[in-house]
Amino acid sequence: MAAERKRRPWVLVLALMGALALGASGASVGWSRIVLYRSPIDPTVAGEGIVDPSERDAVVARTRAWLDALDEAKARGFPLSVAALVLGSATFVFAMRTLGGSRGARSILVQLVVAQAVFNAADYWLLRDVWKLNARVAWARQAAAAHERGEPMVLGEDAPLLPILLGIQTFGSALVVIGLTRARSRRFLEARAEAVGEP
Repeated sequence: MAAERKRRPWVLVLALMGALALGASGASVGWSRIVLYRSPIDPTVAGEGIVDPSERDAVVARTRAWLDALDEAKARGFPLSVAALVLGSATFVFAMRTLGGSRGARSILVQLVVAQAVFNAADYWLLRDVWKLNARVAWARQAAAAHERGEPMVLGEDAPLLPILLGIQTFGSALVVIGLTRARSRRFLEARAEAVGEP
């Protein structure tokens, strides 16, 4: 057993950890968005803890605009949320199966990671206005907190954080796919499947 662990390619370990993270993150995002659509939200809650009245009002107003946009996009937003939950959960499950030595799980996991990357890009494109408004809420809250601490904001409100985050996530997905499809990774997983007695 110790020898088997010693031979395990570090690229494969990183790829599997990355796949688990992508799956858990996707499922979490999907579930939180489903909750947004199923639970009534009071926009004034977003302003709690902000001392300055004008900054508090700005955060509440931006939150209200974001929730209105989210509601208007429900016809496409809710199905996308369910899809994010299902796809993220499937990625997590097949990452665990691959980790456990399932012979066919690796190829399915590769397809799921690619599908999740494509889905994330499509989701951003279809709901970009909604998530830009959400980012404006987050920026306003951070600006209010920085103002109270007497600190300047490092990034401006128009910083392209969402495309950057999407790019980082896509790059991470590509690295996971590369790690899973390397020859050493395939050989190790095939040997592992034989060791656990899977046909």
